Amino acid sequence: MITLMYHGITSQNVKSPPDREAGAELYDVSVDNFRAQMLWLKDSDKKTILTFDDGEMNNYKVAFPIIKEFGFDAYFFIIVKKIGKNGYMGFQELKSLIDAGMTIGSHGLSHSILTNLKDSQIIEELKASKKCLETNLGIPINDFSVPRGFCNDKIIKMALEAGYTRIFISQRPEYLSLDCLPRIAVKTNWPLKRFQQALESHVPIGEIIGDAFKNTAKIVLRESGYNFLRRTLIYIIK
Repeated sequence: MITLMYHGITSQNVKSPPDREAGAELYDVSVDNFRAQMLWLKDSDKKTILTFDDGEMNNYKVAFPIIKEFGFDAYFFIIVKKIGKNGYMGFQELKSLIDAGMTIGSHGLSHSILTNLKDSQIIEELKASKKCLETNLGIPINDFSVPRGFCNDKIIKMALEAGYTRIFISQRPEYLSLDCLPRIAVKTNWPLKRFQQALESHVPIGEIIGDAFKNTAKIVLRESGYNFLRRTLIYIIK
């Protein structure tokens, strides 16, 4: 089963958070495109898992009504320190999602790149975010989405030891050996045809080369260089 990764679902009526990280716009999907994608999924009867990272308010105000309209379920991975901040969902919205049958998971305490942190800091990101969500929502939190795609076996092992049972990542690195759920990142400039190709496991050669370059940049350039690359990509697609 294919798992899709969304971030912001944009609309003129709902502003994006003012403190987004570099390159966030690469993954914004307009409300019209999102509706067209959900309609296609419904009509094609494709078995797909929908996930949303970061916990932006547009997920609740824009994406959630469309998800309900088409009868889908989804995972929402929350940056705990962003809860209730300008442009992000609060606990009231998260509880409404739970009441509607959606799944809430952790996207870390601060959205830090875990591979940059000391073990004690990684544990804090994993355990404190889980505890905060469980305490305030009154449910077990079993799912974790690794922030920003920087992942290795050590991170997955520590997440499992922290009590998570399902670990979601973006693209799966070749060197990863432990079980996790890779996802396809839906991008802002995808027409419906490209979305359909993703569900049919067809990736244009240009994107294969671009993704390989991006994944190499994650390893070689680390966070600052990777952020520069994402800003550059934003400039190119505009």
